[in-house]
Amino acid sequence: MLRIKAPASSANLGPGFDCLGLALDVCNQFDVCLNETDILENVEDRYNNSDNLFLQAYRAGCQAIGISDHVRVNFDCQIPSTRGMGSSAAFITAGVCAASALHNDALSKDEIFQIISRMEGHPDNTAPCLYGGLTCSLKDEDGRFITRKMPLHDSWKFTLLVPDFEVSTKKAREILPESYSRKAVSETSSHAILLMHALAEGDEELLNTACRDIIHEPYRTKLIDGYDTVRTIAETDTGGKTAVSGSGPALLLISKKQLSKEAKMKIASIQEHSWNIIETRIAQEGIAIQGISK
Repeated sequence: MLRIKAPASSANLGPGFDCLGLALDVCNQFDVCLNETDILENVEDRYNNSDNLFLQAYRAGCQAIGISDHVRVNFDCQIPSTRGMGSSAAFITAGVCAASALHNDALSKDEIFQIISRMEGHPDNTAPCLYGGLTCSLKDEDGRFITRKMPLHDSWKFTLLVPDFEVSTKKAREILPESYSRKAVSETSSHAILLMHALAEGDEELLNTACRDIIHEPYRTKLIDGYDTVRTIAETDTGGKTAVSGSGPALLLISKKQLSKEAKMKIASIQEHSWNIIETRIAQEGIAIQGISK
């Protein structure tokens, strides 16, 4: 039996729309073994069927290998779904990795990356989930996905601010404009490049300037009830910067110090919704696979 741990991921990071991603140490765990039929354990009824993302990804991995078989999977999921924390990427990455690992590591890491990015539709969550750390990814003109791990200074603290409501990825996509001005594209490119420098050098002053986004956050934050209040509390308290995690509604706070007890109490006192505060670390190695006894 294999135990697979797939980390959460926070994509975009402000101006890095659809290309930047960060692996975080909040994980979905899957205990997997070959079986005569597909059995999914400890999973909600609505996901206990052939449409389960892990199962779909496992089959995609098997198809790439050229085989067909079945698995028994026990789910222990800590990544909340529909919050912008890479839940679907974790299921997909774990499923394809399971297919490869259960069949003598039949797929290379890059082969896995191509499969999971095609399934997800873009690589900003799959890349950090698979490889870990901070990643920058693209899709080339031939349709091939390319990613590289980027340097990240060890002085940063990372805090997820997760509300008790969902925002569908579909709705968060639909709210975006169909096109942008030349000025918006130029500004976003410069901010993303300098954001990479700030994260690599531990430059908090530059982070606060470079992390500003005009491509997706001005639109998506309208879907996040309490956004302005939570952002103001977090940034005023730490001196850091919040970014919408993926398509939201979760926020990622990047700072040099953790939220104070007073700031946490202020966030907890917000009346409209409750916010879960998760102090986390970088998942440097990405997905982890180990053999365990039954």
